[in-house]
This record gives sequence, C-alpha cells and structure tokens, in this order.
Amino acid sequence: MAINKKSNIILIGCGPHARRVYLPALHRISNIKLELIIDLESQGSEVHKAAKKFEQTELWLIQPFKDIMPAEFSKRLSNFVREKEISGVIIATEPLVHKAYAEWALQNGLNILMDKPITTRVNAISDLSNAEGILDDYFILLEKYKKLQFEKETVFMINSHRRFHKGFQFVIDKIREVGEKTNCPITFVQAYHSDGQWRLPNEIVTQGYHPYCSGYGKASHSGYHIFDTIYQFYKAANVHEKFADTMEIVSSLIQPNGFFTQFNENDYLNIFGEKYNLVNQLNDEQLKQICSDFGEIDLSSIITLKKNEEPIANFNVNLIHNGFAGRTWLKPGDDLYKGNGRIKHESYNIQQGPFQNIQIHAYQACDKHDEINGVEDYLGGKNHFEIYIFQNPLVATTSKQPQVYNLRDILDCQNSEDKSMITMEWVKFKVVEEFADYLTGSRTKDSITSQIEDHLIPVQIMSGIYSSNILRKRGENNIVKSNFGLVKACCK
Repeated sequence: MAINKKSNIILIGCGPHARRVYLPALHRISNIKLELIIDLESQGSEVHKAAKKFEQTELWLIQPFKDIMPAEFSKRLSNFVREKEISGVIIATEPLVHKAYAEWALQNGLNILMDKPITTRVNAISDLSNAEGILDDYFILLEKYKKLQFEKETVFMINSHRRFHKGFQFVIDKIREVGEKTNCPITFVQAYHSDGQWRLPNEIVTQGYHPYCSGYGKASHSGYHIFDTIYQFYKAANVHEKFADTMEIVSSLIQPNGFFTQFNENDYLNIFGEKYNLVNQLNDEQLKQICSDFGEIDLSSIITLKKNEEPIANFNVNLIHNGFAGRTWLKPGDDLYKGNGRIKHESYNIQQGPFQNIQIHAYQACDKHDEINGVEDYLGGKNHFEIYIFQNPLVATTSKQPQVYNLRDILDCQNSEDKSMITMEWVKFKVVEEFADYLTGSRTKDSITSQIEDHLIPVQIMSGIYSSNILRKRGENNIVKSNFGLVKACCK
C-alpha cells in the first residue's frame, strides 16, 4: 500500500449525525476527497446547506426505498464508483437500509464505515421473525465480507465509537491488568444510559429521525453502543478458558403507549396550558391506537452468561429515552441530534470478582453543548466523565482507595484544536480518521479498532432483547437462549 495516497469516497446519508460529525471530520482530512453525497429528496434543502464547503462534491437526491436498492440506482452508483475510482463509503442512513447499501458496497469491493446498529428491522419489537432477522442480517453481511477478502483486502468498520474513547480504553486496560494478575473474569456489569430526551406525543407519531414509528426504538438507536461496550468490558479480562459459551436474555420494553399512560393529555395541559392543543390534536385513545406497535422508548434486560450451563456472570442493562431532560418548550428545534433539551446520563458498575470494582459516571446537567466554556469535565459539564476504581490489596498498586480519574487525567482533548467540542464527538472524529488512515495507506488492517467480525455478540444481545420482549407479551416463556458468540443463536 502506498503511504498517504489520495482516496475518493462516498457519503450515503447526510442527516443530523453526518452533518455534525462526518462532514466536519472529512473537511479536516486533506488526502480524502468526498466525491458524492447521497440523501433523500425530502432532505434536499438541509443537505445543500450542509455541503457548501464541499464545492466539488456531487449531490444526489433520491426517493426512499425498502430492503433492496432499485436496479437503476444501483447501476448508476456502481458506474460512478468505477469512473471516480472510489475506494470507500460511509453509510450513515436510516438503519433499515444499512444492509442494502452494505451489500452493494461489498459487491463493488469498497471499504466501509457504517453507523450502528449494523441493521435493524421494521416491527422488530412485535414480529419475532424480524427480531431474529437482525442476527440473520449480520451473518449475511459477514459472509459476503469474508468472501470479498479472497479477492482483495478491505475493511468493514462499525462506528461503535466508545471503542475509540480513551476513558473506556483506560478501563479496559485496568480490567486486563487484574485479569492477568488473578485469572478472574468479569462477574457483573450494570449499564445505564439515558438520552434525556422528551418527545411530545405528536413527535412520537411523526418524527423520522431516531423514530419509533417503524417498530423499533432505543435498542436500535443508542442502545447498540451500550451492548457493544459491555461486551468490550467482558472480553477485556482475557481469561479465555473461563469465557462464557452461552447466554440467556430476559427483557422488558416500554413502548409509547406506556409513556402516554405515565404522562397523559391532562398532564400536558396542566403543564403547558391550552397552547398544548396547538401542537397535538390527538387524544390519548387515538394516540394509543396509532402507536400500539411503535418501537421501545425504554428497556431493561438481564443477560445471564453461562459456562457449561452454569451461570457465571450477569449483565444488567437499563436504557431509556424518557429520562431527565432540559426541554421546557412545545415545538422541537431544527437540530434533532443535539439541542431540544437533550441531556445525557451514562454509568457503568463493573465487578471483577473480589479483586476490582470499576465505576464510570458521566452526567450532563444542561443541553447547551456548543457554548465555548473549555473542557467542562466537572459534574454536570458537557464532558463529565469520572472513573472510580476500588482494588483488593492483593492487586492494588496504591493504598489509596478509591482511585479517582477524571477527563483531564485520561483524555487529551484539552490539547485538541477545539476545546469547546463534546468529547464523544471528538472521539467520533477519530473514528473517521482511522478509516481515512486505512484508505490512504498509513494504517494496516490488523490495527482497525472496530471490524465487523468482532460485533457478533452485540448483535446477538440486540436481537435477543427484542425476541424476549415479544415472547413476554405473548405470555410465553421469554428466556431467550443463545450461544455467546461464534455460532448462530437460537431463539428459544
């Protein structure tokens, strides 16, 4: 591979996330040329504004499709790849079409950087075949990717950006150190993530960004990041002979109808007065009829890891959209990715037997994330991220307990050019840079942080969580039994 060669790429999907992360990141990389942006005709105005800095980049606006790329569009796009000598593609679309675009990219021998989740399916919350199909999709893409490797070397990166965050990498190093000293695996993980998002009922019905109306929700939105993160913690101990071989998943999901029961029409009128009627013309009964099979707002799950049928660890996962938020207004803002009162909280409690407890705490207090106030790594700041480590004296490197680390101790974002940037967005820039480094020859494939081959277990967890909830609603045994990696999961 030629070092620092030029590379041409395509961006498919230019929504709020791509406009905030991918376009600015690509603008900073001199030897990557963005030849084409593709998005839906309905988003034309926003995409045109976002792409102003890319004067030589073509823009295609298309009609939406489901499942399979239209033949004429596929042919046109493949011809463009050959004419412009495209080597890579970033797939940042609605996840329902991830599979179609990824299959096309693999057929054309392209390197891929794709947003999470790898795929999801319509009505994954209510259709068992579609919940299981999320796992089928993974195996289909993985096999096509492996087949391509016999013809040429490529990468298929999944943008699971916590893998690139130095805070999470620091924790993984600590887990590995104690694993090497004690031969003790991870025995318990509690994970919590709140988007701090308050969507009003009419927005739940109509909003197309991170939607509920297609029959999927939190697990397919930010939830996938958490599934992958707990897997990264678990494997970090590196105690292979004690690694789980199966798992059992039990889940409970709260859908919009539960949310409408928690906080009903009268409650909104009490908070906002008659102005509420200007943004919502549907009563509670109408809402419940429309939203009966809408995707999950909140979820809780217990994942039991087993070795030779013996339970050896529990993951306790609690993920919510409907958490503490800063919104006080009726009409949503233009930016549905940041703003709108969105305030994130995230925490992990990791036990490594009697030897180590690690806690991660990251709590924002307001949604004004673009104000320039420095790093803001204090409690409530936009970049709050603290790690508490408690270690048994047999393995401790210091008598001080707990050891406490904050962002300035573990992350060098204060040395970055933009000190106002949200840490997670700065990390996402690093994902794009790693992809670009591979395309331009300055990074080898074996150094790629988030390859598709290492995503089976998060996909199994996601598929199992949906499947368990469906079985629970049917009144059936909702313990979903699965292999822990390696072999395709069964559903019951």
